[in-house]
Amino acid sequence: MGEDNEINAARDGDSVDVMLAEWRSEWPELDVSSSAVMARLLRAARLVEELLATRLRRSAEMPIANVGDFDLLQALRRSGAPYALTPGQLRQALVVSSAGLTGRLKRLEGEGWIERCPSPVDGRSTLVRLTEEGRARFDRTVERHFQVERDVLSVLDPEERTVIADALRKLLLSLKQDTR
Repeated sequence: MGEDNEINAARDGDSVDVMLAEWRSEWPELDVSSSAVMARLLRAARLVEELLATRLRRSAEMPIANVGDFDLLQALRRSGAPYALTPGQLRQALVVSSAGLTGRLKRLEGEGWIERCPSPVDGRSTLVRLTEEGRARFDRTVERHFQVERDVLSVLDPEERTVIADALRKLLLSLKQDTR
């Protein structure tokens, strides 16, 4: 198959197929095979984030500013009563910098989702806690979030979802070790 034919055939696939064919045509010796996975991971993550923003966070039913804020609220909600964690626990759960966390906390506190209070265990430490109103608002909207996730993944059968989840778990555990 000629170079132009290979690129045209790749156009029947996804954008990554086209990119890989273009690289093979332009620089055949360059090993870009990793992009078959990495580019798809990154593009899928961006597209899913945009889809979630469009279907959920930009709607009146879920007035949460962004995916990072939603993730923080999820971490607090799933922690169980009293729905409170230290900033350190939140940073670990969210993989976010101190500065990034501070901005989220300030915004969510201003919007009435959370409150910050002294820890009853250690007076030098702070707890971040969902407000009663914040928990009630979150509970009214979280089921929609998971429905959208299920809708996105509906193109995959259960076995494919299991294989992908297992492979991504392995990758995440490897990346976590590399960042220590």
